[in-house]
Amino acid sequence: MTPWLVLWAICAAGSLVHADSPAHAGEGLHSLWELHGKHNVVYVLGSIHTLRASDYPLAPVIMDAYRDSKSLVMEIDLNEIESPDVQAEMLQSAALPEGKTLEQIVGPARYARAQDLVRDVGLDLSMFSGFAPWFVAEAVSQMQLAQLGFDAQSGVEMFFMGRARGDGKSVAGLETAHEQMAIFEAMPMDAQADYMMSSLEQAHDLPKQVNDMVQAWRRGDTGWFQTEIKADLGKDPALYQSLVAARNRKWIAKIEAMLDDDKNYLVIVGTAHLVGQDSVIELLKKDGVRAAQR
Repeated sequence: MTPWLVLWAICAAGSLVHADSPAHAGEGLHSLWELHGKHNVVYVLGSIHTLRASDYPLAPVIMDAYRDSKSLVMEIDLNEIESPDVQAEMLQSAALPEGKTLEQIVGPARYARAQDLVRDVGLDLSMFSGFAPWFVAEAVSQMQLAQLGFDAQSGVEMFFMGRARGDGKSVAGLETAHEQMAIFEAMPMDAQADYMMSSLEQAHDLPKQVNDMVQAWRRGDTGWFQTEIKADLGKDPALYQSLVAARNRKWIAKIEAMLDDDKNYLVIVGTAHLVGQDSVIELLKKDGVRAAQR
């Protein structure tokens, strides 16, 4: 799996064990967990943030969880993304410091190799001259995904956001867009450069990789995510901590507060946050919350 696909499974823009009912292909499970409070149910759905129209309809058990919920909670409230201030901050976080170029950041040898790799997928690296390496990796992959029919507007969050608006359900975020952008801004430039090169080197495998990920997600195959994400993030413990583990820990108190409420919630986060020793599911279990995969 390319490093960018790791982000695709983690952020709306992990070390891995199974929940109470571990999923394997053919068992009819989904990337959906059910938590019971004293007076309510909190459904936790793993997301693929960019999908194809052909990946719908979603499984009936997922749609039932949405209908049974009064409130939708995502990694970030996507309504926030529509703010001009947030849009400006997003552009600023993706930009290199004034006077710096991508070639200067990654060095001549890596830049020349990156040029060749980007050209192979029909793009020109010069269009990204002023952008940080992490953003280049994401932008190139997004463009490739668009060529394959994937669209953020067809992603799980956007699908349910549209439903929630029409149905008058409340929408909230576990973190802010600012907090999520800060994670990438904090990555050292050399680490970003390595990440970009690794992603671009594997770009030719993207069609198969992305199809494998979607199929694993549809069948709730936590083992697939365990193998793939551990292989990539296991190489960079600091990145794993900042992208996955630390965020999971911050979310636990908010999810447990929902379990003390009297209304049902549907929580949607990247699927990689729901598998592993440091996962949302495992952390909740350590606090005595039972999580059943559906």
